[in-house]
Amino acid sequence: MDLGILVTIVSGFGKKGFYHSQELGLAKKLSEMGHSVCVYKCVSQDAQYAEETADGNITVKYIPVKKLGVHGFLPASRLDTAMDGLLIFADTQLFLPHIFRFCSKHGIKAVPYIGIAHSFQETLKSKVMDVLFSAGSLRYYRKLPVLAKTNAARDELLNLGVRDCTVAPVGLDESELKTDFKDTDREELRKEFGYSASDVVILFVARLKPEKRPLDMIDIFAHVRKKKACRLLIVGEGPLRDEIDRKAQSLGLTEDLRIIDRIPYEKMWQVYRIADYFVNLRAEEIFGMAVMEAVFYETSVAAIKAPGPSTILEGMKGHRICESDAGVEEWLGSEYPAAEDLRESSAKILDGFTWESCAGRFIERVQK
Repeated sequence: MDLGILVTIVSGFGKKGFYHSQELGLAKKLSEMGHSVCVYKCVSQDAQYAEETADGNITVKYIPVKKLGVHGFLPASRLDTAMDGLLIFADTQLFLPHIFRFCSKHGIKAVPYIGIAHSFQETLKSKVMDVLFSAGSLRYYRKLPVLAKTNAARDELLNLGVRDCTVAPVGLDESELKTDFKDTDREELRKEFGYSASDVVILFVARLKPEKRPLDMIDIFAHVRKKKACRLLIVGEGPLRDEIDRKAQSLGLTEDLRIIDRIPYEKMWQVYRIADYFVNLRAEEIFGMAVMEAVFYETSVAAIKAPGPSTILEGMKGHRICESDAGVEEWLGSEYPAAEDLRESSAKILDGFTWESCAGRFIERVQK
């Protein structure tokens, strides 16, 4: 079949070269199943249009569009009318009704793929966005077969009146993973990053924005250091960078804190490999690709309870879902989990979180 994947979200989501691309990971699995796939990815209006091919049957189109916040408006005329099905990374995106009408007109089976159906913020702007979403895209979700990323997303959608909703978890793109990471000398790799074999390294990977809570990570680090000698590695950039530096200096943490703005995705495995712990503090985490990657690379994860991490870490030994920052501090300050538990959880990630399941359910919806 000829299939499409649409991403109207205009943000760091799947930013080329620096993040795991969910849409490309899914496209690769669909291609392996014998289908031709075109990925339509909206980018900022000041970017250049680009087109590339991957794995023979995959075309990726980077299309500059007008946007409102992270909501991109893609003219339906940019889509191929000959597609059999279109999977849409939908969530609360506002500018989708005309896409659904286009698909209906041309006999294309549209399948929204949803991780969240409401705004996390309590601001007036967010409330207005929720009203617009309910009056627009949500009406189509109630008529279409929908795929949800998590059980929490499915339950939310059912409560909103969506009748046909199936869970299809996000997966890791195995072709992008460093599957032989254990062959690398961990001690030597640590030296390259300025750490010794005995250092306890805590890793925090996120945009340095309020919702990711990097300043709270500094507080947690300060508290944990009183119980255990450790060092903090932050990978990310954003508007809070200067404030983080000032706070770390005021708390006397600068010698044990290192911040790296960016690491190309093909080298991200190295920071997971050298770290002992990985921390995710966002209570609104829709899924959490970095959480999955950390588990795969056998790094112990402490994550605040949220839809994505709770789905990923359920039944995973060597990791902890925490109700509060105090729980994160307790996990980081406790005895390190057994290596066997981390290995077992790593194997479970590849067993339970691949794109094969999502691809199969998408195909079922298109053929239904």
